[in-house]
Amino acid sequence: MKIVLKKTKKENIVIIQSELLKFIRNKVDNISHCNVYEKYCNDIIVIDVLQSMFFIFRTKIESPKKLLNIALSPSQAVILLFCCQWKREDRTEEQRFAMQSISDLLHEKLINI
Repeated sequence: MKIVLKKTKKENIVIIQSELLKFIRNKVDNISHCNVYEKYCNDIIVIDVLQSMFFIFRTKIESPKKLLNIALSPSQAVILLFCCQWKREDRTEEQRFAMQSISDLLHEKLINI
């Protein structure tokens, strides 16, 4: 089963990839402070999935197309939703708008599985 984000603007994919990288760094920085084994293991899984998604977005960005489709597994979609809903204070208005738009789209697609 795949969750497809259709006709996504390349500019939004660049923003998503940038935010994904910041989310990865946040997770990696905080993992050493995790004292709950289950949460530690979950964070390792999340970091692994995020890193694979980073390269998916990189491939899309390198495409000459302006509008792109992104096919995600359900677990990738859920983790991307976590990233989109992450409250990073230094986001610009454009970044907030792009991340909220993707968040809304993902939420709609995930509740309709």
